[in-house]
Amino acid sequence: MTEPRTDPRISTTLDGRYHLEARIADGGMSTVYRAMDTRLHRTVAVKVLHAHMASDPVVLERFAAEAIISAGLTHPNIVGVRDHHVSGDTAYLVMEYVRGLNLREVLAERGRFTPRQTLAVLQAICTGLSVAHAEGIVHRDMKPANVLISDDGRVKVADFGLARAASAHTNATTFFGTAAYISPELAVGDPADERSDIYAVGIIAYELLTGQQPFTSESAYGLAFKHINDRVPAPSAIVPGLSVELDELVAYCTNKDPEDRPQDASFLLSDLKQIQQSMTREQLDLDSETLGGITDLIPPSAAPHTTVHDRLAQAQLFRNSAAETAAAALAGAAGETAVHAPMSDASMSDATAALTASAPDATPGPASRFPEAAPLSDDRTQAMGAPSQETTLLQPRSDQTSVLSTRPGSAGGNTGQLAAVPAPGQRPLSARQAKKNARAAELAWKKQAQIPTHQLAPKSPARRKWLIAVLLTLLAAAVVAVGLFFGMGPGAPFTIPQLRGLASADAISRLESQGVAAATKEVFDEKIERGLVVGSEPAAGETIRRFQGLELNVSKGPELFAVPNLTGRKQADAEKDLKAAGLALGEVSGKYSEEVAKGVVISHKPTVGEKVRRSSKVALVVSRGPAPVDVPAVLGLSAAKANAVLKEAGLKGAEDSKAYSRTVPQGAIISQKPAGGQAERGSTVTYLISRGPRMIEVPDVQGKQVGEARAILEALGFKVEVDEFLGGFFGTVRTQSPSGGTAPEGSTIKLVVV
Repeated sequence: MTEPRTDPRISTTLDGRYHLEARIADGGMSTVYRAMDTRLHRTVAVKVLHAHMASDPVVLERFAAEAIISAGLTHPNIVGVRDHHVSGDTAYLVMEYVRGLNLREVLAERGRFTPRQTLAVLQAICTGLSVAHAEGIVHRDMKPANVLISDDGRVKVADFGLARAASAHTNATTFFGTAAYISPELAVGDPADERSDIYAVGIIAYELLTGQQPFTSESAYGLAFKHINDRVPAPSAIVPGLSVELDELVAYCTNKDPEDRPQDASFLLSDLKQIQQSMTREQLDLDSETLGGITDLIPPSAAPHTTVHDRLAQAQLFRNSAAETAAAALAGAAGETAVHAPMSDASMSDATAALTASAPDATPGPASRFPEAAPLSDDRTQAMGAPSQETTLLQPRSDQTSVLSTRPGSAGGNTGQLAAVPAPGQRPLSARQAKKNARAAELAWKKQAQIPTHQLAPKSPARRKWLIAVLLTLLAAAVVAVGLFFGMGPGAPFTIPQLRGLASADAISRLESQGVAAATKEVFDEKIERGLVVGSEPAAGETIRRFQGLELNVSKGPELFAVPNLTGRKQADAEKDLKAAGLALGEVSGKYSEEVAKGVVISHKPTVGEKVRRSSKVALVVSRGPAPVDVPAVLGLSAAKANAVLKEAGLKGAEDSKAYSRTVPQGAIISQKPAGGQAERGSTVTYLISRGPRMIEVPDVQGKQVGEARAILEALGFKVEVDEFLGGFFGTVRTQSPSGGTAPEGSTIKLVVV
């Protein structure tokens, strides 16, 4: 069995800063790695362009554009860009590292989402997208794989690699984006704008609600064809029980005409909030028993978060490791061999000891040893006792009151500290080691300098004691006041109760009894009666300080829309007028009319100006044109007489063509179309005029046998009559009548046979 192929970039460092640790994603143009920023010592994501792509100037330009676009978008719901660099054949983009899973992975684990979970994720997506749309940036590749959910519950939109400024109206003649989420206009090569992202969000909404994509195909072009021509089905057809609001949301976002979608993510975000407020708890939590709540979407943390001190300690370890590696390289280059001399607990072969001016019996205090490269963690105690490269400081006894002298290494004055001379047989210190020892001594001096040497303040007189007592009393009173303010007073925390459905006066009274001021704002609501509370801002369940107050949304009933005048409009135009007015097309019935042209609206209900709720259906009566009339039979009549009969019936007559007929006299009508039934008034009836029988030249068959003569004549369309003379013993034609010339087709030829 072959070993899995390893990535040669793993464990390498880009530009001496970004140490690549693991590969986390692959794409058609680039590979994404988890990396450590060794300068700031934080985990980042590095997108490295493939080598064959990095040599293409067009691709590099697009890669740079991605960096510029993404760096200009700063928001908690957008993955941030930290750095961008191009050098030689390497181009990379440094991004914020999000610990968690993408939406595709979460969906694969859970199967599908509840309506509440879906709306929460969609609102977070639209919040991030609205920032980009406000800047005129279109994502153009929205899909679950580009939505990240971190292990602390944040939702972030990633990968603006296909983004373009909307003002540029890029006309893509090749596929840009993922075919499963591509909008119809982008699939046909038309310019893409913010509404193309809305279409993709609608497909994501369908997939979250149902657990599957609306269209499937074996090829990307097959998927694109379906997005262009097929309507996205209602999610409730897959998951029974989903509310009609969610079906309408998906249909609204995935309308084939961009003009009929939300204009950008901010509009859609407003609609999502309104939909969530209008749905009941049962509708929002459909199947939550098996699918869980919103917090169940948060991926588990793969590793504990590092603190600032952890990062500082790791940074110090990294620097020390790099320094030791460099020192070892220098020692090897110089051909030096380390000579290890016997060491005591307080010194080592190549250490520099700094001695303070102290009594001969001075003993080191608790902080007398500072091991080089010791991390700021719980294992520092062991490091202090190790006889590694370290700087030893001897401090005076604890009972001395004046021990500090001038700062080590400073100019002027006797410092009271002498640099130890290397022991005989030991190699001289390198400049790098001496510098490190000096730095350690300086840190020790700074720490020692913080210890006070003596008490400066004299004993306080009685008046100062009184003043201190007053100040302490005032301070205690202030502490008590602050405690009361934030404990039981206006600053106390208050959890907002559920007020939906209460009368506004009752809700305000209930809040004021708790010391919370409430303002009101009237809003339209389709379900809550006028004067009742729809909700609050902040929402129920959130915690505020009592003095902050809140705002109650009070219903003013459903928003009403006036029915436009549709009379005289064509049916297609009437449908557009209804949609623009916030209404829907209802039943369409037809009616015959002599005055109104076919396909034009005769009347509608509700009538003009009548006010109805949003999406109410308006029934149309559409003209079917004039009523039909009975078609009279004109067979056997002349053309003139037939036209007169048809005109009297409200129809028109017209000659289609002429034909020979054995039975119909010349000039008479052989057939008509339509032959009967009913036809639209004023329509035309066509007829076929007879030319009479065809005249055929009569052949001479005298002297032929009767069988042969009969066959010749009947083949020409004649009828044959045989008269046998003396029994017709010989069967020979003696005479015929007529014996020549022409005769009408179908006429009879008499033969005398002997």
